[in-house]
Amino acid sequence: MPAEIVTTVHGTFGEILQGYTFGAHGFEHFLFTAPVEELKSQARLCPHDGTAKKRLGITPSDRAKALSAFELLSAELGYGATDCTIEIDSNIPVAKGYASSTADILATAQLCIRSRHPETPEPVVHALALSVARQLEYGDYLLHPGVAACAQRSHRLLAAYRTDLRWTLVGVDEGGWVRTEEFHQESPEDLGKARVYAELFAQLDTALRADDYAAAAEVASRSAELHNDRLPKKSLEDLRRIQRDQGALGVCIAHSGTLAGLIFSRHQPDHDLRVRECRSELESCGYSTETFTLKEAQR
Repeated sequence: MPAEIVTTVHGTFGEILQGYTFGAHGFEHFLFTAPVEELKSQARLCPHDGTAKKRLGITPSDRAKALSAFELLSAELGYGATDCTIEIDSNIPVAKGYASSTADILATAQLCIRSRHPETPEPVVHALALSVARQLEYGDYLLHPGVAACAQRSHRLLAAYRTDLRWTLVGVDEGGWVRTEEFHQESPEDLGKARVYAELFAQLDTALRADDYAAAAEVASRSAELHNDRLPKKSLEDLRRIQRDQGALGVCIAHSGTLAGLIFSRHQPDHDLRVRECRSELESCGYSTETFTLKEAQR
């Protein structure tokens, strides 16, 4: 086994836009990721001490999907048993909408390949990692270092963007958790909404290609409002009011999580002051806040 290899995948602050379109193959679900710099999952292999053979393990022990990803990919590639423990070091909160499970799965799947064949070309690693991820869950495409549009139910990449939005997200957690698998099993679809989502997809694609940080935030707000009948955000009314008070650009939510937040951009004059005052106003309403930086692939 080569020298220690660590694979890293970033989490997200919900999604900029999530919805579905209707076409020749019926309803097709999509999302635009909102990866953030501050959250990440890292995976490494630690050989067991001593001579006694032990089974492959994982820590924390509750990361069953990540362990399955390593085992499935090992079997598909014909790798022998691995006498190691997969160590996941993640600061991504679970069941909140930060894509923690997807990040763990993709980090571990990449580790499976890199630990055996470190020189494997990146596109091959990504394709193999996604091949097992889609067997385990619906999820985001997190292997592009910036915003990406993907087919949510297959992790298939639709578009990868290089942007200069310079977003700061001031987030609140409404508490509790969302069981993502159960949530997605009940997914009512509507032709009228599908037409609206198709328009928003086109608008956001145009905004991202033009680095229109304000227009992209407006689409995020529209997505939050459209989704509020599906998974209501108790904070949405407060966020909209504070958006007006502090000159925030829009609202971003986790469409299958407990997160919601306001969007600012470092392109805005007095960005730092706006963010500070936004946090102060949210906290005066009883919310605990965190700030996140949108992770962007540069042009």
